[in-house]
Amino acid sequence: MFQDSQPTDAADQPKRVVPTMRHVRPLFRHMGLRQKLILTFACFILLPLLLVGGTLSWLYVESNRSMLLDAAKENNRQVVRNIDTSMSPLLRLSMFPVQNPALFRLMKKDYFAVPYPLLERQEDFDEVNTIIRDSIMLYSDLIDSTVIYQLTNHLVLGRSSLDYLNRSYLENQFPQEPFVQSIMAKKGIYVPVGIHDEKLLSNPPIPVVSLGRAIVDPFTKEPYGFILFNIHVANLKSLWSDIHITDNTRFYLVDEQGNLIYSQDAAEIGRPANDILGPQKDAGHYYITSASQLTGWSTVTVIPKRELFGFVYTIVETVAISLVVLLALSIAASVFIATGITRPLLNLERKMKLVTEGNLDVTIDAAPGEVGRIGTAIDRMLKEIRRLIRTIYDEEQEKRQMEILALQSQIRPHFMYNTLNAMKWMAKIQGASGIEEALTAFSSVIRFTATTKSDFVTVKEEINFIRDYAKILSFRYLNRFEIEFDVDPNILEYRILKFMLQPLVENAIFHGFDEISYKGKVAIRIAEEAGDIVMTVTDNGRGMTPEERIAADRSEAPEKLNSIGLGNIHKRIELHFGQGYGLSLHSELNHGTTAKIVVPVIDKPEQEAGDPL
Repeated sequence: MFQDSQPTDAADQPKRVVPTMRHVRPLFRHMGLRQKLILTFACFILLPLLLVGGTLSWLYVESNRSMLLDAAKENNRQVVRNIDTSMSPLLRLSMFPVQNPALFRLMKKDYFAVPYPLLERQEDFDEVNTIIRDSIMLYSDLIDSTVIYQLTNHLVLGRSSLDYLNRSYLENQFPQEPFVQSIMAKKGIYVPVGIHDEKLLSNPPIPVVSLGRAIVDPFTKEPYGFILFNIHVANLKSLWSDIHITDNTRFYLVDEQGNLIYSQDAAEIGRPANDILGPQKDAGHYYITSASQLTGWSTVTVIPKRELFGFVYTIVETVAISLVVLLALSIAASVFIATGITRPLLNLERKMKLVTEGNLDVTIDAAPGEVGRIGTAIDRMLKEIRRLIRTIYDEEQEKRQMEILALQSQIRPHFMYNTLNAMKWMAKIQGASGIEEALTAFSSVIRFTATTKSDFVTVKEEINFIRDYAKILSFRYLNRFEIEFDVDPNILEYRILKFMLQPLVENAIFHGFDEISYKGKVAIRIAEEAGDIVMTVTDNGRGMTPEERIAADRSEAPEKLNSIGLGNIHKRIELHFGQGYGLSLHSELNHGTTAKIVVPVIDKPEQEAGDPL
C-alpha cells in the first residue's frame, strides 16, 4: 500500500522553541513534584480545549480512513484465506495417482509391450475416467476439468471431459508447454499455474488457472507423468463477494507471473498487471496487497483517495465561554490529584532515607494504589534482604563449624612430627628397617595434617597422603589388605578439599574389613568426567546394613566408623561448592561398599577462595 506523507517544516521550529525552553527548563527543574503535577495537568487540559476543533476534525478523518483501509485489508486477507482453503483439498487430491495402487500401476504401464495395446488402452482409459469421476471430481466443486498424462506412452491416460480432445495440440504442443515443464521439473511437488488458455479439452480455449503435480516413484523419483486440475476463472469469483468500498474501487487477482487472473473488466484478464495498474500508481490512489503463501497469487485493491475522502468534514464547534470555567476546575482537580499522589511518595521517601542510613528494620505500611504496591514490594525486598543476611551468617557459622570438626579429627602438633623424625633416624642407625619405614610414613602423615595454610591440596598430595596412611595401617593389620590406585595423570595438579579420601579409606579398613576371613581390597579411582572430578573408593568388605548407612549419612556413626561422619564430608563439600556436589554411598551387606565424591575442577589456586564456580 502506498500512502502520501505531508512534508514538515522542521528547520524553523527548533529556532523558535529553543529560546523559550532555555528559560522554562530551569524553572520546571526546580519545582516540587506537586507543582509539576499541577502545571502538567493544567497544560494537558487547557491545550486540548484550545485545539479541540482541529483535533476532532483530524480524529474524525483519521478514524474513517483507518476504518475503511482496515476493512479493505481484511477483505483482501479473507479472499486469500478463501483461495488457500479451496486449494488445499486439491493438493490432497493431486496425490491420489500415487496413493491409488491401481492408478499408479497404470502410470508405469508400457502399452507397446502388451499383446493388444488398443484394447488395453481403452479398458484402462475407462477405468481411469471412472476413478476421476468418482474419487476426484465429486470432492471439489472448484475443479472444471482433470487430466492425467502418462509420460511412458505420451498419452492422456484419463480425463474428466469426454466431449472434446485437441489431439494435434496434445501431440505437438502440450508436452512442451511451460507450465507442463514446470510441473515435471518439481518432481512431485505441487505447482500452482497462473492464468493461461486451456486448449486441450476446450474449443474455443478458455482462460483457466491450474494446479499440477508430477507423478513420480516415491523411492527412485522416476517420473511417470502428471495430474492437472483446471479451474475456470469464473469459478474463482465464488471465493469473494463484490468489493465496493467506494464507487470506483477496483479489485484484481494476480498470479505468480504477474498476470491478471481476475479483473472486473474481462478484457484485462491474462494481461500483465503492471500494464493495468502501472498508470494508476500515483498519489491519488491507495494500493492494498495481500499474498497467498500456498499459491503465490496476490490480491490487489485500488481505492481512489478523492472518493475515500469525499464526505464532508465535520466542523466541531467549541464553546469559548466554558474555557475559563473548565480551566479553573482543571486547576482545582490538579491540586487535589497532585496532593493525593505526592503524600504517599513523601512517606515512602522518608522510609527509604532510613534504609540508606543502614536501618534495614524499617517497615513500610501498606497503602492503596500504585505507590502502595511499590511500598509493599520494597517492604518484601527488605524482608528478603534481612532473611538473606541471616541465612548467609548461619551458613558461614555452619561452614566454620564443619571446618573445625574436620580439623579436630587430625593430629597436628609440630613437636610430634619432630619427635617421630628423631625416632626414625634412631631406627635407621640401629638397622630396624621396618620401624624406620613405619615412622617415615607416620611422619609424612603428621606433616600433611599439620599443614594449615589452605583447605585445598593437589590430587597428587592427597594421594601421597593416602599411600602413607595406608602403609601405617598395613603395618598394624599385618598386610591383611591391599590398596590399588587408578588416577588420571592429567589431573594430578588439580586442587581438591583436604582430607576427602582419608575418612573413606579408614571406614573401609576399620569397618569394612572387620571380621572378614579373606584379604581386603580397596580400589581408589580418580578421573575427570564432564568437567567435574569424580573420586570413588570401593572395598570388598562386609558392607553396611541400611540402618548403618543411614546412620553414617547422619554422622551418627557406630563405634568403628570415623567419628567425623560421612554426612559431615558431604556437608563440607556442599558448603564449599553448592548443591549438585557431595558424597554418595552405595553398600549392600556382604557385597562391599562404594563411596563416590563429586567436586568441580579447580586448576588454579585463586579459584579456592569464595565461589570457585
